[in-house]
Amino acid sequence: MVGGIIVAIVGGIAALVGAGLLYRALRQGREGRALRIRTSNKVEEGRFIQIGGLAQWVRIRGEDRDNPVLLVAHGGPGLAFSAFTPIFRSWERDFTVVQWDQPGAGKTLSRNGRAASADALTIEGMAQDGIQVAEWVARHLNQPRLILFAASWGTVLGTTMVTRRPDLFWAYVGAGQLVNAAQSEPLGYELAMERAARLGDVKTLKALRTIGPPPYADPQTMDAERRALGRVGVETFPRLRDLVCAALFAPGYTLRDGAAFFGGVRFSVGKLLRPMMAFDARELGATFEVPLVFFQGALDLYTPAIAVQEYVATLRAPHKELVLWEREGHLTFLSDPQMVLKELVARVRPLAIGGGSR
Repeated sequence: MVGGIIVAIVGGIAALVGAGLLYRALRQGREGRALRIRTSNKVEEGRFIQIGGLAQWVRIRGEDRDNPVLLVAHGGPGLAFSAFTPIFRSWERDFTVVQWDQPGAGKTLSRNGRAASADALTIEGMAQDGIQVAEWVARHLNQPRLILFAASWGTVLGTTMVTRRPDLFWAYVGAGQLVNAAQSEPLGYELAMERAARLGDVKTLKALRTIGPPPYADPQTMDAERRALGRVGVETFPRLRDLVCAALFAPGYTLRDGAAFFGGVRFSVGKLLRPMMAFDARELGATFEVPLVFFQGALDLYTPAIAVQEYVATLRAPHKELVLWEREGHLTFLSDPQMVLKELVARVRPLAIGGGSR
């Protein structure tokens, strides 16, 4: 009797697992077909390239390989945007979009593992990796330069990359630019306190007071603060359900890749939190040799707009613009990709088509 019950339970669990895997395979297949590019001059490929001692994942997609190339430096650290290919699908009409999974993120973490990736997680090393990725992409696609689109944590690498190798880039786009975490993090905390008080959100006020103001010494405390900021800020992508769906259903992702995608942020933040908090973009200098465009949400509590505005005002470049969205938060390009695409086409694409403002 007992043996029969155990067999039934095991059989039921196996059936549920099998059904789940079947649903996952069907959904991955459906999303993969929806993302397929059918134009004659398309580029649609993904591969590992050897960079900095690690096999690093690069995905290249675009409807016309003669379009300007947009290299994405993703955020997190450790949040691989390659899992969000549907978000960027509309961008692929006007740009060849290159997703690079940084060390400690996505497929790059899945292939190499945590032990092999740990030593690669430094700002200097990852910026150099990004430069080598840009060099490889330019050669591979026979393009003289790329547009660098950097988001959140990616702006730490992005500003460093364009400072070191301006010859590789038509333009730099900073979305949610990190300027000086030691100053902007406490500012975001105070803005959240003010907003919570204004909204009468007693629960969030209590949580923020319990956590205390930055800087934070560990990822767990920062994660708790980020959750509190999210309750009083503009709802921002990616939410937990978005992350789960990306990990499970991203076309081309194995279960191992999904686990690495989901665990990449905590792993990478654990290694990079202190360097990130010590980073100051102003130390790179105020003069840039590439055109600069910044996308910023006025309601961004993670990289507050006032800090970005003050920073941009000090910069000198062949071309400089700040696009400020009054009702947006931090990762606007993920929550409203069409709005951001419109600005990219109007403000950034001509810098590459016209050879840049040089």
